Amino acid sequence: MSQALGLIEMKGLVGITEATDAAVKAASVSIGPVEKIEGGLVSIRVLGDVAAVQAAVDAGAQAGGQVGELVSKHVIPNPHHDLVEVFDIGNDPVDSSNLETLSVTQLRSLARETPGLAIQGREISHANRDQLIKELKDARDGAS
Repeated sequence: MSQALGLIEMKGLVGITEATDAAVKAASVSIGPVEKIEGGLVSIRVLGDVAAVQAAVDAGAQAGGQVGELVSKHVIPNPHHDLVEVFDIGNDPVDSSNLETLSVTQLRSLARETPGLAIQGREISHANRDQLIKELKDARDGAS
């Protein structure tokens, strides 16, 4: 089945919240985190099969536009796999109980979500598997 990446951008949190709610109710899709841009702009990313993403984006844009200002919406059918990885969406939730079984991509995703990590941003992107596991264990042990 062909995948798609959908984007909805709005002004304000209320509109994007309504858009996100409508999008996930309209179709079986994965939603990326709300991204705060500048000037009050916020966006969400939607991933799933092409028809589901199109339905979710349309429903989300319409619902969000009723309570906020819709800036733009777009669906990219069959995006390059690197694009989906860059946006870090569409991956199943990561089970962090056994770090050694996770892929480097999953470790990086978990590292970005873990507070108190000694490395941040590009350091996470450039870290190898062993460094990521060490940093995640250190952060987990420090939080205990």
